[in-house]
Amino acid sequence: MDALVPAFNPATVSGLMCRNTLSVSWDGRLYDCDFNQMLDLPIMGDDGAPMQVRDLDTEVLHLRRVVTARHCFGCTAGAGSS
Repeated sequence: MDALVPAFNPATVSGLMCRNTLSVSWDGRLYDCDFNQMLDLPIMGDDGAPMQVRDLDTEVLHLRRVVTARHCFGCTAGAGSS
């Protein structure tokens, strides 16, 4: 984290996976990215429960905030994760 946080590059944000792709677990839970899936940080619905594929509503997904945490600095450092 000591290297990633100072290397944050705001120019990488528009190309991040979490901006246009979802990760889906075996049980249908939705995640903003594969890192969030591995950390069990699902997209939460309005009812406070993890969203499922069956609940997929693009309007709701476009209006929500992406689930972020400190691990996100890994995708925004330097030239980005891609």
